[in-house]
Amino acid sequence: MNTLNTNWQERLLRLLFITFLAMMVENTLATPYLKVDSSSAVGDLLLEAFEYYKDEQFEQAAASLERALRIEPRHPRLWYNLAGVRLQQQDWKRAANLAQKSNALIGSDNHYKKLRIRNWAIITQACKGMGDAACERKARDRAQALWRALR
Repeated sequence: MNTLNTNWQERLLRLLFITFLAMMVENTLATPYLKVDSSSAVGDLLLEAFEYYKDEQFEQAAASLERALRIEPRHPRLWYNLAGVRLQQQDWKRAANLAQKSNALIGSDNHYKKLRIRNWAIITQACKGMGDAACERKARDRAQALWRALR
C-alpha cells in the first residue's frame, strides 16, 4: 500500500510540475508583472529543465533552473519549480526551503495565489518525507486555508 501511495504522490507531483511549467512558459512573455530577459534565455532554460525533468534527469533539470535563477533571481515560479525537482529527489529540507523562498518572493501579490497553495503543498510533502507530523499538519492546514479563501 505504501508503494501505491508513493507512486500516486509522484505522479501527482509530476503532473503539477508539468502543468505549472507549461503555464509558466506560455504566460511569461504575456504577463506584465514578470520580468523576462529579452533574449528569452529564461524561457529556453525552462524548456530545457522541462525536458530533463520528463527524462527523470532531475539534477540536470535543477541545474537549468538554477541558471535561470541567476538571470531572474526574484522569480517565484522558478523557485517553485526547483522545489518540485528537489522534492522528486527526496531532498526534503531543500524542497521545503525553496518553496518557502518562493512564498517569500510572492509576498502579498494576488497574481500568485495558486502558486502560494502549490508551495504549501510541496512543504507538506517535504515535512511528510522528513517524518515531521507537526510540520506536515501545519503546512497542510495552511494550504487548505488558502484554498478555501481562493474559492
